Amino acid sequence: MAQGFKDLGPVDAWKTPKETWKTVMVPEEDPLGKVYPDIGLNSHTFKAGKTYTVPAEVAAYILDRVKVFNRSCVRLLQPNADMKSIREVSVGSANAPEASLVDGATI
Repeated sequence: MAQGFKDLGPVDAWKTPKETWKTVMVPEEDPLGKVYPDIGLNSHTFKAGKTYTVPAEVAAYILDRVKVFNRSCVRLLQPNADMKSIREVSVGSANAPEASLVDGATI
């Protein structure tokens, strides 16, 4: 270890200075118009339509979860199949059927 530095160990995000905290909001509804699901982090639950002031690391986690969930909702609506992923999944399977396109409009 470098001289002059001490091992700080893990830092509890909830004990960081309040000046560094961020305000985030969990959306009320998802891109499909349904109630947004709760976001859980250990013993903490962040509910739809609520605004929270949380440590920066927790805010980054919440915003990432919102982004990933929204992307998954939008992907359900996209009519183009991801052929690259379909081919990658079917390769190596002994009885893999020929990849076929799925029309998202019929779902």
